[in-house]
This record gives sequence, C-alpha cells and structure tokens, in this order.
Amino acid sequence: MFSRILIKLIDQSIVPAIMLVTARIISLVLVARYFGIEYTVGSQGIVYSDAGGYVLVNSYSVFIMVVLLSVGIMYILLKALLFHETHIAPHLTARLFSLKLSSVIQNSFDLYSQGSIWLSYLYLILLTSGVMAYYGLIYTWVFYVSLILTILTSVLFVFDVENELDLHKGSTTDKTEEFILEFKE
Repeated sequence: MFSRILIKLIDQSIVPAIMLVTARIISLVLVARYFGIEYTVGSQGIVYSDAGGYVLVNSYSVFIMVVLLSVGIMYILLKALLFHETHIAPHLTARLFSLKLSSVIQNSFDLYSQGSIWLSYLYLILLTSGVMAYYGLIYTWVFYVSLILTILTSVLFVFDVENELDLHKGSTTDKTEEFILEFKE
C-alpha cells in the first residue's frame, strides 16, 4: 500500500512533467522554424541538418523549459503568499467564499509538495544543462541562466518555508497576560 504523501507527490508531478515534454517538443520545432534550420522527423526523432543548428535549437529549448519551471515555482510562491490558509486575509477569505472559490485557499502540505516537485524538476534541468554545456550541446549562457534561476527560486522557496515555520512557532507559544482587577469601595 502506498502512503498518502507518495501518492500526492506522484499526482502533483504529472502536470509539470507533461508541461516539460510538451514545451520541449514544441520549442524544438518552433525555434527551428524561427531560425530557418532544416530538420526531419522520423523514427530516430527530430534530426537537424547541421550541428550548429542543433546546438542553437537545443539551447533555446532548454532555456524555455527552465523559464517555464521558474514561472511555475513563482506561481506556487505567489499562491503561498496570497492564498495560504495560515495567513490569508479575512476579507479575501470572505470574498473567495462568496465567489465559491474556496478551493483557491491551500494548505501547507499542498503548497510545499507542489513547490518541492517543481524545484526537483528545475534541479534536474540544471544538472542536465550543466552536462550539456560541458559537452558543447548547448550554449554555456543557458546553463548560467538556469543556475541563477534555480538559486533565485530556491532561496525564495526557503524564505517562504522559514516564514511559515516562524508563524507556526509564534502560534504555539503561550501568550497569556495577567490582569489585576481592583475594586474600589
């Protein structure tokens, strides 16, 4: 029997995986057409006429994938900032319930499991782009851009998790105050 967490992680990893595969295939074709690079599609996949064209198309395709992953993580961080159940504004909660959009409000488990999946894909693309840049299959600037975006999104994600932990730590402490009532006769 699979645990609830594993099933949730597998479920949440499907959307970014499909998005990455789709972005890769579409970007390979569109970038090749934009730059006028000849290619053929056959049983071996997409084959380009020259190595320079392959490096150009591959570089922009990886770049598009990294940007899409970064935008996805920023979207998750935006949801964590605005619609996190632990610190959503009461007026926004009331408005969402009145519009029957209460499903927009998300808990920590959903937000951070989504964020960890998207970050995992971003680290995988970073590693892959590093290997590709080392062997000259993509331009090195693509690796550096993916490195910067990975570091930036990771830092923002960690800051959000730390802020959430601070919120929870502050709520568990006992904040009782002592009041002394004096009655005058």
